[in-house]
Amino acid sequence: MMVGVHVVAALAGVALGIGAVYVARMVIEGVRRDRRERPEQIAVGRRRERWERAAGKLESEAAAERLEGFAELDQYGREDADAHEDVIELTCAYLRRPFLFPVEDEEEFAIRLVAQSLLTRHLRRSGGPEFREVEELELQDAVLVEPDFADCDLVGADFRDAAIVGGNFRRARFPRFANFDRAHFTGDTDFREASFPHYASFSGALFAGTITFADADFSEVPDFSDARVERPGDADSWPSSWYVQAASPVAQGRLLPRKD
Repeated sequence: MMVGVHVVAALAGVALGIGAVYVARMVIEGVRRDRRERPEQIAVGRRRERWERAAGKLESEAAAERLEGFAELDQYGREDADAHEDVIELTCAYLRRPFLFPVEDEEEFAIRLVAQSLLTRHLRRSGGPEFREVEELELQDAVLVEPDFADCDLVGADFRDAAIVGGNFRRARFPRFANFDRAHFTGDTDFREASFPHYASFSGALFAGTITFADADFSEVPDFSDARVERPGDADSWPSSWYVQAASPVAQGRLLPRKD
């Protein structure tokens, strides 16, 4: 009987020893896993803090801080390729803020030029590693002064009600659609060799300056219904499916569709 008790005790000791070893091993593995995960978690946390700090600076009343915020956003986008959509969305949101032109606030004007440069640099096909593909470009109601969208891919481009001063869209591509409804174009606007493989609408737009669509490629007939031309001139070039009708050389013109 005592032998049996000793055997049971011995077996229990072995079991406890095995259990202790197992628990110790689990603790060690947990520590190792924690050591692996903690740097990743810390890195994520730090990236989030950097993002929030940069985004927060764009809300500052101080122009210098807003400018610094864009510099930090630019650096953030260079270091984290997964953040490019957020960088572009935030930049577009800034450009959608109310802004008076002609310029009354020179400091804000300078910041907006930096924002436009950041945006177009990421959208330009020849930008190399800085080029980023986006799903949509929300610039409705934006005020854009001499934006250089030449050679850019403008996917899901929404420029409704935007004010565009001297826009360069030469060789730009609009892979999904282009919506310029009620946009106000002033200065020289260049759409030469631009590519519109899908629907393009300029309905209700106002053109006040020289405008050219020379050699632009429209896969579908564009919509210029209710579009107006402030000062029609011989230097203007329109899609072949539309022409300008004006009562006199000094009168505002309307774009009308050509009849086959």
